Amino acid sequence: MFTPARYIAIDDDPKELSPLIQALHRLGAPCVGIEFDPEALPSPSLFHGLRILFSDLHLLKGAPASIQHYDTLANILNLCIPETHGPYVLVLWTSHEQERVEFSGRLEQILPLSKRPIAVLALDKKLFGQAAGQWDVKGIRSAIGEQIASMPQLSALLSWERDVLAAANSTLALVGQLVPDDQRTFTAYPAALDGILSRLAEAAFGASNAPNDPRGAVTAALSPLLSDRILNQAEAPGSADLWKRAVTFPQPGIVLTDAQKAQMNRMAHLAIGPGESVNKTDWGAIIPLSAAQLEDAAMKARFGVTAAHLRDKEFKLKPDRVNDGQLVVIRGGAACDQAQANTGPLPMQLALLVPTDALQNTKRSPAVFLCREQFSLGAPPEPHSLLVHARFGTTVVQDDLPNWLDASMRLREQLLMTILVHVSAHLMRPGTLSF
Repeated sequence: MFTPARYIAIDDDPKELSPLIQALHRLGAPCVGIEFDPEALPSPSLFHGLRILFSDLHLLKGAPASIQHYDTLANILNLCIPETHGPYVLVLWTSHEQERVEFSGRLEQILPLSKRPIAVLALDKKLFGQAAGQWDVKGIRSAIGEQIASMPQLSALLSWERDVLAAANSTLALVGQLVPDDQRTFTAYPAALDGILSRLAEAAFGASNAPNDPRGAVTAALSPLLSDRILNQAEAPGSADLWKRAVTFPQPGIVLTDAQKAQMNRMAHLAIGPGESVNKTDWGAIIPLSAAQLEDAAMKARFGVTAAHLRDKEFKLKPDRVNDGQLVVIRGGAACDQAQANTGPLPMQLALLVPTDALQNTKRSPAVFLCREQFSLGAPPEPHSLLVHARFGTTVVQDDLPNWLDASMRLREQLLMTILVHVSAHLMRPGTLSF
């Protein structure tokens, strides 16, 4: 039930660490203090919500060289910061600007991009020390706030994160308000809340399927409420001005490279494990065809044509690139069928994920939907295209699904719905006599 700390302080001297932690707690900041021990590095689980990290730059007692101190702190960051972590600021306790510059340069040399702080700040402990070992925490907050305010883009993102947390809190409050007044007692409240959550889950997934995944069912019910409260909550004072300074739409307009577009499309439209949940039964799951399924006899039995025919005649790859890419199926069907685990075969649509430059620049059948979005996949991350064929669909019964390969990724709902609309429109198009 405890959310990860947004503030963490690391120091090798507990006499300096404890007063800082106590001071931040008095401000209501959920801060975790870590006494540095070279034999027992901190647990990475502590860093999942990190936004500001305070650290003494000289954690190794007796180390003569600055680079040893730099590498010690860099090693902690490399070990503890998650690969998919959001932006965070590193605050060093040093009075020497040159040390901050040298340490920042060292991080750029040895620390992976995904784990680097968005900024490295330097504060002099002597400026914020008070009598009796107390810290001037208001002065620290003001000094950090001034430096972060100089980066309006970071300030805006942190403001957005606070808005999301506030929306989540207000959504929980809405659920709590559904408990009748006469049941808001220490003994009756849990059962009453159980009843409300159960009804929400059943409404989302159906009475028979909700018990199989109560978390998913309740999430499906509450997600629209959360989204609405994020989009429509009251604007905080100064928020509009902050966002105008953070998002400036410089002229001439920003021109993205193809690689940058592909990376942004990947973020917007693809869920890829292990950071995100991807299962074969998920709506929009992309499942590769196995080598056995791609054999000519198996393809003819399922689709009526060979894989080579599909690549050459239907998806129309360049002759010298005809074997590029990967034939896959996309789990489609109705969203409610997936959510409520309704009986019946799972509908799958044949598709091809392929490097964009392997495609012929020629007209394809109207049944083939070429997503205009290109995606960054593999290494090197060259742009890939997704082509979905409306005429080549298949079904899989639940008992046979374990024999299929694991899903490699999942389409997010917006693009999936676009594809399903294309498939359904093509399959339902009327045929009329015309003279």
